[in-house]
Amino acid sequence: MKKQFFTGLVLCSSLTLVGCSINIGGNSDDEKSSNNDQKSESTSKQSNNDTSNDQSSNNEDNNESGIKNESNITEQQSIAMAMLEPNLESKIVTGDELLSGKYTQTFGAGEKQEQDIDTLELSESPQLNKMKNKPEGMKFYGLNASKGSYATIVGVNKKEVVYIMTQSVINDYNDIKDSETTKILNISDLYSKYKDNRKVANVANKIEFGDSMPSNDDEDTSTLEDDTDTEQSDDSDSSSEEVTRDNVIDKVESYEGETLDTDSYTFKEPEKTDEGKWGFSFEDKDGNLAGSYTIDEDGEVTEYDEDGEEVGSGY
Repeated sequence: MKKQFFTGLVLCSSLTLVGCSINIGGNSDDEKSSNNDQKSESTSKQSNNDTSNDQSSNNEDNNESGIKNESNITEQQSIAMAMLEPNLESKIVTGDELLSGKYTQTFGAGEKQEQDIDTLELSESPQLNKMKNKPEGMKFYGLNASKGSYATIVGVNKKEVVYIMTQSVINDYNDIKDSETTKILNISDLYSKYKDNRKVANVANKIEFGDSMPSNDDEDTSTLEDDTDTEQSDDSDSSSEEVTRDNVIDKVESYEGETLDTDSYTFKEPEKTDEGKWGFSFEDKDGNLAGSYTIDEDGEVTEYDEDGEEVGSGY
């Protein structure tokens, strides 16, 4: 545009070179002033942006842990700080893994498998909380996620966080506290290291308390009740089912707890006795009487030896 304008001025004889020099060439003073103002404003904005970015960067790690003071640290915060420790990365699900929603579990044969995790669930263990010589005030929790083919247990009180990786029952804390599978962390040291780290609050928010684990007493009672119910059910089935030629063998095998040994004995065909019972005898391979069974109408089996003496009875 300037080049076209300059050519026009050369062809026009009425314009002087002075006029040309005024209209053609560098910026005027006003233009310089305007550009300087723009540069100053741009520099100021850049400076403000840099300051803002620095402040934002500092806030990433400062005063975001959610811990007001060391004396009021919650169990979740203590565990969250422990989960940020680099030397535990291969042993436990880390804070970064919990936040990412995935962790890698390694099995005994070295097989690795990626697992999903939304929250870390703490299930209080009544049995472990009866552990002998445990640290004062420490509660033990089973975790819903492990990095290996073992159970991961975490214990926490006001002073320590204890991680235990085990495949065995633990009855005495002294048996495992110096083990390579036990990691003990001092909460005061963790606080000094992570008190200004915003990840603590983020990780702690994803740690939840679940239902308590069953104690051995509960398991024993439950098992006993289940066994009793099963036995009563079996008895009821045995007594309610009509005894016939077709199910006599089944009744005897139920009583014996195993199938009849047809390799060692020959069992006669069941017959109904004068008393209305079903029964049959059996012989050894030499043809000698070895014993017999009778089955009552209610399904009860009575066993006799080769001399006709009662050996036992039941269902």
